[in-house]
Amino acid sequence: MGEKPVTKRKITNFYPAMLRQPLFSNLTMGSRILLLVLVILLSGAVSLSLSYLISLVVWGNDIFMTSGDPATANIVFLRFVQMFNQLGFFLLPPLLYAWLSEQSPSDFLGFTRPAPFTLVLSLALILSVIPLMGELSRWNEQLDLPGWLSGIEKWMIDSEESAMELTLRFLGEPGVSSLLINLVMIALLPALGEELLFRSALLGIFRKMFRGIHWPVILSSVIFSALHLQFFGFLPRFMLGLVFGYLYLWSGSVWVPVSMHFVNNASVVIAAYLYNNNLSPIPAEEFGTTSSTLLIVSSFIICLVILFLIFRNSRKPDTLDNFS
Repeated sequence: MGEKPVTKRKITNFYPAMLRQPLFSNLTMGSRILLLVLVILLSGAVSLSLSYLISLVVWGNDIFMTSGDPATANIVFLRFVQMFNQLGFFLLPPLLYAWLSEQSPSDFLGFTRPAPFTLVLSLALILSVIPLMGELSRWNEQLDLPGWLSGIEKWMIDSEESAMELTLRFLGEPGVSSLLINLVMIALLPALGEELLFRSALLGIFRKMFRGIHWPVILSSVIFSALHLQFFGFLPRFMLGLVFGYLYLWSGSVWVPVSMHFVNNASVVIAAYLYNNNLSPIPAEEFGTTSSTLLIVSSFIICLVILFLIFRNSRKPDTLDNFS
C-alpha cells in the first residue's frame, strides 16, 4: 500500500536499458583502455592478414618482393593496402569498442547532429589556421637532438622521409580518378577513422578517468600526434588535435572534428592536384607555408576569434564538466 504505480513512461524508459546490456560495461577505466588497445590489435591483425591474402590472390607473391620501394611498387596494391588497413586499425576499433562497452554506442561516439552555426565556424577555422600550422611546421622541422640521441634522430628522419615518399607517390598520380581516390584514401577515411578513435573513443575514456576536459584533450592529442610516427610534424598535428578535441566537446558532435579533419587533408590533396596539372605554382609539401609575419599573426587572431565564438555558442562549462 502507498506505493506509486509504475507508469507506462517509466517502463518504456527502463526496457531499452535492460534490452541493451554490453558485454564489458562494468570494466574499470584502466581495463577500458586495455580493451580498446586489444580491439585495435585484433582488428589490425585481421585487416593485415586479409589484405595479405587478398593481395596474394589478386597480384601473386611477386607483389611483396617489389612493394618495399614506394617509387616503383604497384600503385593499385599500395592504395588497396593503405585503405584496407585504415579500416582495420582506425575505423572499426572504436565502433567495436563502443558496441562492446557502452550501453548507447552512438551517444558515446558523438553521432549527433552539430549546430549549423558551429559547423560553419569550424570549417572557417580550419581554413584560417593553415598559415599558422605552416609556421609551426617550420619550427618543428628545426628539431635538433643532442649527439647521444643521433640514432633516434636518424630513425625519426628515415620514418619521416618514408612517409613523405609514399604520400607524394599517391599525390603524384595523374587524372581525376586519382584525385577522387586520394580524397577518399587521404582525406575521408583518416578523418572518419582517426576522429572516431582519438576523439570519440580515446578522449571519451579519458573523460571518465579525469575531472574536467583539459587533461583528456591534451593526452588524446599527444597520442594522436605521436602515433603518426612523423616527429618533425608533431607540433602542428598536436595543436590540431587540441582544436579537434575541444571542438568535439564544445559541440557534442564528432561530425565537427571529422569535417575539419577532412577539409584539412583534402586541401593538401587538391593543392597537389592543382600543382601537378600546372594550375598552381605551390607544391603539396609547401602548401600552407608563408614567410609573411602579418599573415601568420592574422591567422592566429582570426582563429582565436572563431574559437571564442564557437565556445560562446556551445554548451555551458558546468555541463562540459559532466560530459561523458
